[in-house]
Amino acid sequence: MKYCKKCLYPDTKPQLIFDEDGICSACNNTKLKEKIDWETKKEDFRKILEKYRSKDKTNYDCIIPVSGGKDSHYQTYVIKKEFGLNPLVINFHPHDQTELGKKNLENLKKIGVDCIEFSPNPEVYLKLARFGLKELGDFQWPEHLGIFTIPVQMAVKFNIPLIIWGENPQLEYGQPTDVNKDTILDREWNEKNGGYFLDKIKPKDMVKYGFQLDELRPYIYPTDEEIRRVGVTGVFLGSYLKWDIFKQLDIVKKIGFKESADKKEGTYDGWENLDVYFTVFHDYFKFLKYGFGRATDHASIEIRYGRITREEGLELVKKNEGKIPRQYLKQFLEFADISMDEFLEICAKFTNKKIFKVDDQQNIIQDENGEVTKLKYDNS
Repeated sequence: MKYCKKCLYPDTKPQLIFDEDGICSACNNTKLKEKIDWETKKEDFRKILEKYRSKDKTNYDCIIPVSGGKDSHYQTYVIKKEFGLNPLVINFHPHDQTELGKKNLENLKKIGVDCIEFSPNPEVYLKLARFGLKELGDFQWPEHLGIFTIPVQMAVKFNIPLIIWGENPQLEYGQPTDVNKDTILDREWNEKNGGYFLDKIKPKDMVKYGFQLDELRPYIYPTDEEIRRVGVTGVFLGSYLKWDIFKQLDIVKKIGFKESADKKEGTYDGWENLDVYFTVFHDYFKFLKYGFGRATDHASIEIRYGRITREEGLELVKKNEGKIPRQYLKQFLEFADISMDEFLEICAKFTNKKIFKVDDQQNIIQDENGEVTKLKYDNS
């Protein structure tokens, strides 16, 4: 396991690429962003918007998938106020939504938009969540599916071709990209990145696990024929406007977005993933699978922006990352319908034995509190 020499990303991060100098693609893409002519990109974006703008004002101009978080606020504000479009915002309603998440979503609506909040069948959602936890190590699996699927279903249903996503993950998190090309998202991309590209299980395949196809409708992507009929196309706002989460955070706070007064477990800040309680468990399983979690994400971003040094970031990661989330553990176990022992067994099942301490029989070592020990946090 090796780490980027500039930020703190490890080579276990899916799709991350290291150059010959030991610098990861997320850091290299940050440098590339400085070479992009963003004014030209912005004008290119205006042309795309004009192409899809409702000419007779009888329909919405675009769809914006939203959670109610900082990125959702920024997307909606920019599209509505700066570019003058009339978007339909779509929210896949999480079952463990926080009070702060509810307030932020209500605040987002005050930007002046219509909003559809889609609430899936709670019994089916829970069955999928429990399956996701036990078989994929991801309790939020159905939520990830819904976030990508429901907006596309609504695009087909209401005949709205353009979907505007937020940050470009290729540019911000180091997935392979050619930043000189426009990022137009086709159906293959959406399906690939819609929550199961690492899990290799599609919702329609769940029938063999005892699910009924009709109850999985919210999680099934529209057909190619439906996509072609409407011409559904997606773009990243971050491909056309220079993405700076800290400047954007200042903007959305001025229009009512609220941060958490307390830091989230697993990291050191309170400005991200405020809408659901159990995201911390998704982050913890990411740590077990890949050896890094939310604190590494945040510290690496701040290092790239020059806000902290690599040494300062490493200390923040060591201090905040890698512990079982305890604040909502009781509620999580009740929701998942498992005991603490069963939870620890599931954790061990998905813990990477190349990254964490094991015994002579290659079993993951958990201490009396169920915690694991990571072998190394840096290259040395």
